[in-house]
Amino acid sequence: MMNEKKSIDTYLNEIGQEKLLTDAEERQLAERIQQGDSRALDRLTTANLTFVVSLAHQYAGCGLPTEDLISEGNIAMLRAAAKFDGSRGKRFVTFAAPYIRDAMRQAIEQQTGLYRVPRDAGDTNTERRRSRALSIDAPVGGSQDLSLGRVVANPHAADPGQLLEEGALVEELQRLVTRLEGREQRVAACLYGVGTAPLTMAETAQQMGLKRERVRQIRDKAVRQLCRMTTSKDLRHYLKR
Repeated sequence: MMNEKKSIDTYLNEIGQEKLLTDAEERQLAERIQQGDSRALDRLTTANLTFVVSLAHQYAGCGLPTEDLISEGNIAMLRAAAKFDGSRGKRFVTFAAPYIRDAMRQAIEQQTGLYRVPRDAGDTNTERRRSRALSIDAPVGGSQDLSLGRVVANPHAADPGQLLEEGALVEELQRLVTRLEGREQRVAACLYGVGTAPLTMAETAQQMGLKRERVRQIRDKAVRQLCRMTTSKDLRHYLKR
């Protein structure tokens, strides 16, 4: 268990610094992917590796090692990226989430019988070989001190974080966070789990080399900016919790 946690922490250290993509960047990458650009496929998926980890974290304790869940999720994300149409106005994480969740549930079902999900016949050996570039040992770059010390026992619980992840609010929040600058963007992304597993104030402070009170001040400033940017009462309520 400790070795797995260290491996995941190392993986998060490597991918945690990947820059969030804007709407325009996702659309451009989606167009290039449809034209067969493998570099665009790598860029889109690499920028969202931490999102796969956050979903795998929700299925922790369901009978399959988190590393295996991440691997299955990365394979599914590749499949979703190949089908993603950025011109339809949907953010990639929202489009890819069902693919990733289904892959994880299928893997759990095959190992433990906990879920019953129709299998996708398109899961080929070629796709699995391609996924190795996104395995937990792949050096993606970046450095960050993150932790997966939390376990969500019921991934289907209707808490605000899951509603953000699965609903339209995730698109709004991710879009707005990309408009923040510097530390405000980084703190908001960490604390609200935009493109990554959400961190505590202490973990964010450790990661950024700041005192907890300074992180709180930056968060408060980011929240004020985000609230001015949005007309969504639900999003404002979530940000001010």
